[in-house]
Amino acid sequence: MELGTFGAILGLALQIEEQAAGFYKTAAGDDPDELFADLARGARKRLTRLERARREGVAEMILEPITGLDSDNYDVVLSPGMAPTEQALLLEKAAALFYRDAADKMPIREVVRLFERMARENDKNCNKLEDYG
Repeated sequence: MELGTFGAILGLALQIEEQAAGFYKTAAGDDPDELFADLARGARKRLTRLERARREGVAEMILEPITGLDSDNYDVVLSPGMAPTEQALLLEKAAALFYRDAADKMPIREVVRLFERMARENDKNCNKLEDYG
């Protein structure tokens, strides 16, 4: 689905973080090292940041249409047969790709910085997961 508005892009970002938070919360039960619990806390913090950006960007979100982003490019289907770290890597890589692509399209500088920061956090999470796996 084409993401043509600020609201649609932030809506997908919220979905991505909600999916990650839910996955990490479930995976944390089998994780003695608490990596997934830490990632779940991080996802909830990211949700809070996105909610704040949505509230603060309401006045600016109708100014410019956004083209070139399709939500299908960032869909992650988690398979129960995969190891939790593999599933987590899929989530983190898709999120990093989304945030980088969206940052390039956003007309609001504060949101661009937020998305760039979130992509860097996803990269760090990938490194943690690769070291953990």
